[in-house]
Amino acid sequence: MLNISSSLYKSEWLDLVFKNRNQNYGAYALRAQSAGTTTRALFIAGPLFILLFAGPLIYKHLNPTADIVPDQEDTLTFVEVAPPIHEMTKPEEMPMPKAEPLKEKIKTVALPGSPVVVNHEVVTDPPTLEEVKNAAIGPTTQDGLETNIAVAPAVGHGNGTGTGSANGGEGTGVDNGVHELEGVEIFPEFEGGMKAWAKFIQRNMRYPDAAQERGLQGKVFISFVIEKDGSVSNVTIIKGIGGGCDEEATRVIKKSPRWKPGRQNNQNVRVRYQMPLSFAIQQ
Repeated sequence: MLNISSSLYKSEWLDLVFKNRNQNYGAYALRAQSAGTTTRALFIAGPLFILLFAGPLIYKHLNPTADIVPDQEDTLTFVEVAPPIHEMTKPEEMPMPKAEPLKEKIKTVALPGSPVVVNHEVVTDPPTLEEVKNAAIGPTTQDGLETNIAVAPAVGHGNGTGTGSANGGEGTGVDNGVHELEGVEIFPEFEGGMKAWAKFIQRNMRYPDAAQERGLQGKVFISFVIEKDGSVSNVTIIKGIGGGCDEEATRVIKKSPRWKPGRQNNQNVRVRYQMPLSFAIQQ
């Protein structure tokens, strides 16, 4: 008698169930091969299951990635606005030398005057060219120092006094030249003064990333012209530090609003400004 605790898929059970039946039928073959099929399926599914969960860990171990660096905090940029390079001093007024009166008697030649009624005929011949060549025209003919002035100064006789003054004329021509700071009467001025100019620079200046990565610091010396209408032109780098700082300084200066223009001889003139802009990284 068969033990009922034995597997139904063992050969003795299969022979009993399929006794006197067609054992070539598919059900018998499937039951006979089920143990081997189950074993093969287990060996195939097991590694696949392990690979599914262990694969990412293996890939990460074989291909390590660089650690993700958190974004650095914004670097504080300090921009130092130095005063202009040129000393803003007004030119000293040179006193005009006073003309001294001629003390020595000069040679003069008298010309025929208005007709005079006389009691006899008087004939006065005009002076020749040789006589007036090195002499001044005067009321009388006299010997003295030869001169090339046209009219002799009047010589007074008596105790009279007099005063006189001369005012220099002002030019009215158009001045399109570029003046240096020390050569103008009224200097250009940013609206609000130099404190407002420093705030404008600090508010608009950005530290270039390339310069920060390379640790570039220093001063950019820049030159520009304040035009007659107060606009900024001719922005030029005199000495730079590279890393994009020169271009950034040029960009900010060109962005400047209008200034109060400089003045010379009661008219607006073009004035050149030169100043350093400092780039510094705070650690």
